[in-house]
Amino acid sequence: MKPNRVRGWCCSGLVVAAVFVGTTARAASEAAPTAANATRLTDDQMGEMLQGAILLARMGLYDEAEQQCNKILAQEPKQPTVRQLLDEIQEKKRQQGSSADLRHKLDGTMISELNVRDVTVTDVIEILRTESAKASADKTAINFVWQAPEASKAAKVTLNLHNIPLADVLKYVTESAGLRYRADAHAVVIYKPLPTVPK
Repeated sequence: MKPNRVRGWCCSGLVVAAVFVGTTARAASEAAPTAANATRLTDDQMGEMLQGAILLARMGLYDEAEQQCNKILAQEPKQPTVRQLLDEIQEKKRQQGSSADLRHKLDGTMISELNVRDVTVTDVIEILRTESAKASADKTAINFVWQAPEASKAAKVTLNLHNIPLADVLKYVTESAGLRYRADAHAVVIYKPLPTVPK
C-alpha cells in the first residue's frame, strides 16, 4: 500500500467518504472472515479497510476505527499511515475523555447566585471563572478561551439566577450575548456561531 495513495484517501472529501459508507461495511464484513482464516489481505482490501477506519474516525466511532487499524497492522505492522491514524484516534479518545470530565464538572458545579445588570459578557465570564473555583469540588477555576470578535465581547448581559448548574449559567450568559460555548479537553471555548443560511 503506497503512502501517497493512502494520503489521497485521507484527504478525500466528505462526498467520497459518503460513497465509501457502503463499501466500508462490505469491506469490514468481508475482511473479518478473511483475517480469521489467516489469508493475507490484498492492497485493495487493506485500502478499503483504511478508508473505513478513516470514515469511522470522522464519525467519532473511535473504537471501531481502532479495530480496523489493528486488523491492517496485524498483517503490515510497520504501515506508517495506519500507525499515524491510530495515534490520532487514540489522541482523540483521550481528548474526548478530558472534555467529558470538563462537561461533568460544569454540570456538577452549582452557582448559588448570579445577579448582573448591563454587565459585559467578558466581565460575567470572569465572575464565573472565580465562582467556579469556589463552588467546584476540586476548588480549581475553569479555563475560558475566547474565539469571538471583540464587538461580541462587549455585549451586555442582564441575568438573575439562583442555585443553578454552571453549564446552564453559561448557556444563558452566552446566548444572551449572541454567543455559544463548548467544552474542549482543557477549557471552555466561547465562540460566535456562524449565521444560519435561510432555506
